[in-house]
Amino acid sequence: MATTAPLQAQRLPPVRELELRIRKQIEFYHPGYDSNSNLLLTLPRVDPTPSGPGYGVHHRTALLACQIIAGNAFDNSYLSLDRAGQRRVQVSPDGILTDEGYYFICFYPIAASFRDWEFPHGRIPDWWPLVNAGPDTTMYCGITNGRHSVEQAHLVPQEEYRWYQDNDMQQYGASGLNHVDDRAVDDRANLIPLRRDVHCFFNAQWFAIVPKIVTTNSSPQPSLQYVTHIITNAAADIISNNAGELWHTYQNTVVESLSHVHHAYLFARFAWAILSQAELFVTAAPNRHVIRISTDADGKIGYTTEYMTSPPNTKKRKAEDAPEDEDSVAE
Repeated sequence: MATTAPLQAQRLPPVRELELRIRKQIEFYHPGYDSNSNLLLTLPRVDPTPSGPGYGVHHRTALLACQIIAGNAFDNSYLSLDRAGQRRVQVSPDGILTDEGYYFICFYPIAASFRDWEFPHGRIPDWWPLVNAGPDTTMYCGITNGRHSVEQAHLVPQEEYRWYQDNDMQQYGASGLNHVDDRAVDDRANLIPLRRDVHCFFNAQWFAIVPKIVTTNSSPQPSLQYVTHIITNAAADIISNNAGELWHTYQNTVVESLSHVHHAYLFARFAWAILSQAELFVTAAPNRHVIRISTDADGKIGYTTEYMTSPPNTKKRKAEDAPEDEDSVAE
């Protein structure tokens, strides 16, 4: 009697240790404050070093984060191993930072919050590219490429619609509107399709989308692609104790379904995620030198620098700015 060949079963990959939580994060310091109050930003070690087996942070991504916090200080700013700026980092822009801490060298005030940050129209760094043409679909998650439970995720969050208006972000929309209203933030050029759980991670500021020079299975030649980048080691705790293994899946994953998206919204989203972390620096000590948004008697928006003796009440401001109609998924 012939025997039937057994079915081929699949085995899930082994669970990796929850190492992200125990790795020492890389710290970035403001040189103008004492060591007990100068921590500007922390980023987890999620990029593998070329020589292995260690991890660090993509240099260009980390530097851009600091530049945004400093009110778009893209020119004449750099990372250094010392407070005086004499030991300038020699790692290439697309290399990996591995030291425990770096000083961001630039004479600068700090954007007090995302609401106080001015979008750099016409000044987005050249290495932050236009989105490549590709299949225009919103049916598939741009990160997992799955069709199940896909939602439209905002890049500039709905709750930041007032910032969207103040910064004339409608000019990058697909609708081509010259005017702006409370729902302009819903423009399709500001939306990307994400699976529901990934959408949750995105809104929790677990990861951002940034350009990096990478290779892929289908394209072995290095090219500049938009990929995911984990920006907090809280990724290990967001869903459950098993979530720590997920950062391996969602780190440096090429993001698809972006052909309808404007790169300005991707840039704004990165700033939104980074500046929420920088608020900890703003509130850590009094007398911070900050950038604040202001409105004159004619209603004209401007940005001023001031010494802030108390932290900004960003929660109150967000509540005041929130749209009255919140029918869609909370951002």
